[in-house]
Amino acid sequence: MRHPLHVALSVPVGVPAPAPTPATAARHRKPRRPSPVRSALAALALVPPAGRLAAGLGAASVLAATVLTAVVDPAAPVAPDRVPARQSSTFAQVSGN
Repeated sequence: MRHPLHVALSVPVGVPAPAPTPATAARHRKPRRPSPVRSALAALALVPPAGRLAAGLGAASVLAATVLTAVVDPAAPVAPDRVPARQSSTFAQVSGN
């Protein structure tokens, strides 16, 4: 089915179509989307060096905390001279004074 606004044009058989010039060929191309890496580097260039240093140190501290949490076992044994603490409640308790 043809489009309702389709108009058939007659073209002579022996006449070649004109080749598109570089200027007209470039006009019909889709614009190239910037790559995410280039746009990230362009955004990074706008940040001052002190801000980049602070962001890098913050990311390094988060990574170090994650590694320490995964590697180190924080549960230490109870000291032999102390009584193990009772499990605390999440509700408020009335003092027994």
